[in-house]
Parts: sequence; structure tokens; C-alpha cells
Amino acid sequence: MLDMNKSFFILIFLALFAIDTKAKAEGSSLEMFPADLLQISNTEAFSKYVFLVDKTERKLLVFEHNGETIKKIDEVPADIGKNGGNKTKRDDHKTPEGIYFFEKKLSPPEIPFEQYGKLALTLNYPNLFDLREGKTGSGIWLHSIPETVALTRGSRGCVVIRNDVLEKISNYVKLKETPIIIYDKLEYLKKEEHDRRRQELGQYIQSWKEAWESMDLDRYMSFYNQDFKATGFNYRTWKNHKKKLKEKYKYIKVTLSQPFLLLHKDQLIIKTLQKYESDGHSDYGVKTIHALNVDGKYKILSEEWVPSTENGTLKESVSTSTEQLTAAPVKDKEIKN
Repeated sequence: MLDMNKSFFILIFLALFAIDTKAKAEGSSLEMFPADLLQISNTEAFSKYVFLVDKTERKLLVFEHNGETIKKIDEVPADIGKNGGNKTKRDDHKTPEGIYFFEKKLSPPEIPFEQYGKLALTLNYPNLFDLREGKTGSGIWLHSIPETVALTRGSRGCVVIRNDVLEKISNYVKLKETPIIIYDKLEYLKKEEHDRRRQELGQYIQSWKEAWESMDLDRYMSFYNQDFKATGFNYRTWKNHKKKLKEKYKYIKVTLSQPFLLLHKDQLIIKTLQKYESDGHSDYGVKTIHALNVDGKYKILSEEWVPSTENGTLKESVSTSTEQLTAAPVKDKEIKN
């Protein structure tokens, strides 16, 4: 009888162990990732962190680079604009939604402590996408407030967190490099779907690179929007410039580092370290691409290239203002890549 009871309990234990193991395996496969934050670059000089804001949940989250994927390292309560919806104009007291970058750090006495607490980080609102849509306004920040002020009062459009929290997470910020992406509501995907979306975008970048290297001008220009602009170029002059390089060089080879892949609805920003080689010229530089999903295919609106070292450290100071990207003089310009 004792042997039968012993055998029975062993069977029960093994069954429970199997159930527990299966549950853990299923739990790991159900790990969820932000749908639009597909990849954080591993380039040494770039930021290893991205901030996300969920306006509906009133939360700010921080993610870090983790191999080919991403990992959440912090999540804190946040206040937003006192009026709901996406910012479109000055003084509408709404928090904008989109992909932004931190530009400056401000602290008292530059800013009043009673209103902004110990620290404020300015954002580059309005960005290139905002200006295309005719949005106005400025002065959108991530800032703190004193402990005596409620975190539910509503701001004039800024994202607001507590003093001690901002002091802590500001250590993750690299000015001009660290993105903050603001959503009405964050959507999440299972790892398998998240990986698939990242691979699809990776294939898009690979196809663009291959068209460039093959010097197939028509295929290459099919990646560009008709109102494309870069410093000194529009769509027509960019195509003419690439045609001249095709006639000048026998070969072109482009090597790209693991890029930032930042999405917000139909908006895409790609940032990568680019190594360019041809029989007449070679260089390193940081390439930033703004693209828009048009009828299911991303079309490049703007490119910015800044010379850098092999690890991505910029060789010269360059403005990353939206004016430089959108209001550049349209003329032929002699550059080498």
C-alpha cells in the first residue's frame, strides 16, 4: 500500500512539474515588445537607450539595446498636456506624438524651479514630419516638478515626471542622440511578430543599399519620394548627382552598422554608421534617413550625412535642426558619395 501511495505522489509531482515547465516556456514566448521600437543601434557613439511615452497610460518607459532585440529597464508615472489629442498648433496645450530627440539640458536659474523643478530636457518639436503637416508651436520639453505639485494637473504640452525620477533617468540621455517617441497608446507585439517586422525593415534597407551599390539608378531612385530634400538637393538634382557618380566610378560599396529603427505610425527614422568605398573615394559618416510609408512602401523624404570616425563619433559639429533638413538651398552640389 505504501509503495502504491509513493508511486501516486511521484506521478502527481511529475505532472505538476511538466505543467509548470510548459507554463514557463509559454510565458517566455508571450513576452511582449513595443510594436514600433524595432531596434536600438549597437554603434558605439550612438545612444544605447530610447524613451517611450504612453499618453493613455500616462507612463514614460526606458528601453536599452540588448543584442538584436530590446529590453525595458525603467517605467515611471508621467503627466501630459491638459488637453487630449495630438498637438497641431501653438498654445493648444496638447502633447505632440512622434519621434523626437533630446537637444538641451536646462536647470535653475535658467528655468524657474516652481514650474519646471530641478531639470528640463528640450525636444526638437516640431520635427521634419510635423513641419510637413503644417504643425506649429515650440517649447516641448521633458521636465520635472516639485513634490508639492500634483502629477495630474496637466501641462501646456510637455511630458512631466518627478524631480528624483528625472535626475535618475537623465543619465541615460545623450543629447542630440537619444530619441523619445510619444504615442497616444503604445501597442505591443509578441517576440516572433516583433522579429518579423524588424527583419522586413532590415530587408528594405538591404534592398536600398544593393540598388545603390549596383548603380541601378531607376531602382535606386524608386526608394525616394518626389519631394525628397537633402542639404543642397531636391529629387531632380539628387538623381542627376547620382548619375554623374555612376559615370565617374567603376564600383561602389556601402557597409552599414546595425541601425536604429524608429517608427511612429507611417513615419520611419533610420540612423546608421555608413562606410562608403569606391575606386575614387572612401569615407565614414553617420547617415540619418527620414521616410514615410506611402501605399505600403517606405519613401525617403530626407537624408543627412555627417562625417565621422570608424566608431561613429562626429568629426564636426553640425546642426540637426529641422530647418537644415527642409529649408536647404536647392542646387547642384559637388559631394563625393
